[in-house]
Amino acid sequence: MSLKLDMNLKLDITPELRQMALRMVLGTLLLGGVVYLAVGMPMLEARRLTQEIAQTRQRAERQKLLMPSWALISQFSENATLAALLPPAPQPVPRTSVYTMPEQLSQTARALGVEPLEVNLNPASLAQDPGTIQLTGIFSGQLEGMRGFLSVVAGMPSLSALDKMELRAVDGHLELFLQLRLALTN
Repeated sequence: MSLKLDMNLKLDITPELRQMALRMVLGTLLLGGVVYLAVGMPMLEARRLTQEIAQTRQRAERQKLLMPSWALISQFSENATLAALLPPAPQPVPRTSVYTMPEQLSQTARALGVEPLEVNLNPASLAQDPGTIQLTGIFSGQLEGMRGFLSVVAGMPSLSALDKMELRAVDGHLELFLQLRLALTN
């Protein structure tokens, strides 16, 4: 087999040249494999480790945010008595003053650093249970304020039931949706 170059040179491929070309191709492939093992693999491993470190740091940051809450819960559990775990004695709100409850709840939230976005009474809920009225509210704030606010809501003497509660993180703060029922008296 012969190859002809542009310079009219005739090149005869001998078995020795074929063997040398095969060795060069194999050598190039082997060199490429060694370079991949020596350079490519450590780079991929470094990228994977960097991602794992970032995930671990994020988990640690979340745990740092939750640690004060866990410490407080732990402290309360050590000092807890049965009386502290029982709900307060119910004190229904007179029907004539129930309309002030949204404003009172809003003022309580503001005092604890939580911004009330919307607080409303649902008069239609009286049809379901004439002894209670539904109050819904959306609040925005930081974890500390939300914790205190939820403690106050849980301790409300007029609280009959907590129908729904949703807490979600939104752009560096928390949003709380509450749907609760207040006991009424004539």
